[in-house]
Amino acid sequence: MSGLVANENMKIYSRKLTWILMLLLVAITIGASISDKINSININTENWRAETTQLIQQYEERLKITELSPMLRTDAENKLKIAKYRLENDVPAPQSNPWSALLTFSGLIEMVMIFAIVIASDMVAGEYTAGTMKLLLIRPHSRTKILFSKYIAVSLFAVLMLVLLVVCEYATNALFYGVGDIHTIDLFLNQQGQIIQQNVLMQVIKMYGLSIFPVIGYVTLAFAISTILRNSTLAVGISLFIMIVGNSMIEATAKMEWLKYLPFANSDISLYIFHLPARPEMTLFFSIFVLLVYIFALSLISWIVFKKRDVSI
Repeated sequence: MSGLVANENMKIYSRKLTWILMLLLVAITIGASISDKINSININTENWRAETTQLIQQYEERLKITELSPMLRTDAENKLKIAKYRLENDVPAPQSNPWSALLTFSGLIEMVMIFAIVIASDMVAGEYTAGTMKLLLIRPHSRTKILFSKYIAVSLFAVLMLVLLVVCEYATNALFYGVGDIHTIDLFLNQQGQIIQQNVLMQVIKMYGLSIFPVIGYVTLAFAISTILRNSTLAVGISLFIMIVGNSMIEATAKMEWLKYLPFANSDISLYIFHLPARPEMTLFFSIFVLLVYIFALSLISWIVFKKRDVSI
């Protein structure tokens, strides 16, 4: 099995597309960090009370907008609550550091999902298109081992992309703000909506570590579609469409309870870091469980289809 996985890894990293996607992820990450650094030049960190008071006014004005979506309203309310707490308890925001920047740029995890979908969509369908699937099947390996060696390889690639994102984000921001203190503390909201002080690095580990589940979830979806339809283009298109539509469905989950059982409403781990669950009763462990169920179900469907499919040799 390890030999098959190694062979699939070699296929992935021998493609120019793989390296283009990795370089593109690095470029996007560096660009986002530079842009944030430029925008923060005019922020007066010495008079933090004046800056915080200005933020409070901005959040209060935002809450006056009647068309504001429930999630954006909750986000503004959370930030307003924390800003007022800072003033009342004399707790300034921590100095700019790479750990806080990692939380700020957590939205880039979606780029990892997109790039992983592109590679996963071609893992099985690409073999059919190139006519090499029959060559794989005549080897002395079961179809189960062949299929899951591909799945393991593309999953490892997705995890590597996530690690690359973290390393690149940290390295770029470390150049701007220094290596950062691993004991940096900031204010967060817990599940009950109470303001607590937590270690920023631990929140970063929680954010990116648990994001493996939604990333693998979308990899599994693209891999399953690729296996079933045997068409890379359709697999990419359908997976990205589901991802985009799914993100918009997170807002709808607040109104329709049954949507919480779909993977899309559980695919954004940052909602739990910043106390923005789609529904009050939803928890981090609930979302991970839902994602694991769909990962298992899609993997099972892929295996059944691949085992029974007739491939003329």
